[in-house]
Amino acid sequence: MSTLKDQQPTLYILNRNYSSWSMRPWLGLKAAGVNFKEVLLLAGTPAVPDMGTPESSKMLLEAGPTGKVPVLHITQPNGEKLIIFESLAIMEYVAEEYPSLWPSDRFERAYARSLATEMATSFAEVRSYDMNIRERFPFDAALFTPAKAKDLARLESIWAGCRDHVVKTRAAAEDDGFLFGKFSIVDAMYAPVMFRIQTYGLREKISNPLALEYIERVLNYEHVQEWVRLSLPEKETIKRSHIYPIEPKA
Repeated sequence: MSTLKDQQPTLYILNRNYSSWSMRPWLGLKAAGVNFKEVLLLAGTPAVPDMGTPESSKMLLEAGPTGKVPVLHITQPNGEKLIIFESLAIMEYVAEEYPSLWPSDRFERAYARSLATEMATSFAEVRSYDMNIRERFPFDAALFTPAKAKDLARLESIWAGCRDHVVKTRAAAEDDGFLFGKFSIVDAMYAPVMFRIQTYGLREKISNPLALEYIERVLNYEHVQEWVRLSLPEKETIKRSHIYPIEPKA
């Protein structure tokens, strides 16, 4: 059976500053220590001025048949080329070879999968705050609807509950500050939310100290910091991914 090392994995991603879904499997691959190539597709350029345009649709079809990213391309030793799309599916594929990407305990593993799936299918209100790593805005009460408050409260409850369980049941050497102690796929799934919290001043709406500590731990995780560093050279602006109108340059 071939391994990821044999399969020449290549991950297709979109602008790091904006693409939360690209970030998730990238973190999973990094956490597993997989050596992979990446293809960075950029929107907000003269050739692809914005998302939701014919130009962006054409560009994304370079990644795979869904016209979305992320997409993982692998090549079997016999030359057969395979495509895996959707963030969680990509990380599940990697976890088949790197099982430490999920908790070792059977119940915790199932619960972590439940929480990862909840992130993939829920929290639409919080996700309506577009991911934008380089921007900082003060908290805007007009934007913070009851539906957004409900989403954020659920996130706070998840993070605080998991961290409380770990603190009470793990030795210090087994706890790196993540939802199940060690960094896992579920942390990769929630990582982009931390940038919404940071960018839009939402920390003030979170009161549980364990949840707040978890936010800081994820933001300071080495591979999250690496993603941020790699995003800094990007100057492209995707207008569609801005809540506030973009001021014209003088």
